[in-house]
Amino acid sequence: MTRVWTEGWEFRDLIGYCIGGGSVILPTISTGVKRSGAASMGVHTVSNPGFSWLYKTIDPALSECYLRFAVYLDPDPLSLRTPKIYFDTDSYITFGTCFNINLVINGVLVETGITTLYQNIWYLIEVHFVKSATVGSVEIKLDGMSSLEVDYSGNTGADPISQIKFDMAPGFLGEVSDAYFDDIAMNDISGGVDDSWCGEGKIIVMMPNDDSTPLELTPSAASDHHLLVDEVPTDSDTTYVEGSVVDEEDMYNLTPSGLVDVDINRVWTEARTRKTAAIDGHVALITKAAGGAEVSGGDVELLTTYTIKVLGAEELVNPVDSNPWEVADVDLIEIGPRTR
Repeated sequence: MTRVWTEGWEFRDLIGYCIGGGSVILPTISTGVKRSGAASMGVHTVSNPGFSWLYKTIDPALSECYLRFAVYLDPDPLSLRTPKIYFDTDSYITFGTCFNINLVINGVLVETGITTLYQNIWYLIEVHFVKSATVGSVEIKLDGMSSLEVDYSGNTGADPISQIKFDMAPGFLGEVSDAYFDDIAMNDISGGVDDSWCGEGKIIVMMPNDDSTPLELTPSAASDHHLLVDEVPTDSDTTYVEGSVVDEEDMYNLTPSGLVDVDINRVWTEARTRKTAAIDGHVALITKAAGGAEVSGGDVELLTTYTIKVLGAEELVNPVDSNPWEVADVDLIEIGPRTR
């Protein structure tokens, strides 16, 4: 493994995450507050006991990792409440009186960042976390600066990191505090690539905008196939394509990215799909670069509900020439689902 987790919430749903909160105040998707692309994820405090949290399961658990996240603080002016980003039940990052970064280890504030942050501004935070009861460490960068905001060494707990949790605590009666997160990335330390600081990164989505070939799946209505699979968020069983024979597939062209003067570090396909009966059923997502062969993301086992985030293969370079992706390459990619 190398890249463990990449997320920009561009599909505008919370599939793949465990969510909760008090008084049924749940995390939300925001299209008004975002750092890149079309959406971000928000956790909230709404009076008392209204609060929300979201966590990502890390499997296998990691004793060392690099995490990147963008955060936007929008606290109630009377409380200045800020979120906690947990690395286990007692160790987390939060924000102090002047929104400077605070590191809490085993329930104790151990280090405070030197930079004053401000509300209603996006900041990019990178964390290098080593879990150990004897030689643990935490390094934190802000907005890509080479100098560290936090540089802590000591007991960070013996148990590996099995989840990352974004949490807002309950507040006072009438309080409304919000925090938003975008452009998530997490690396482990293996594989020789994506094994260190994640660095700057922004995540966008390109949706189907035309049919290609083949078109072997059955449309839910008399329509161009791409028009039945381009809803964000998904419209469930309102429009769809389906197949009942193994190795049937559709392929679609994509809306141009609109990118200019950027480095493209990875592309992947993503979908929301399900099977229609409680029998064995799989799907694979296909990517095809211009002039190249189809690349399958591997078979994904389905449920009878749209509650699985189906991901295709991550491609770090253009498989046609093994060179870094260019905007022109990405704009010509075709994608589609294949029944398995």
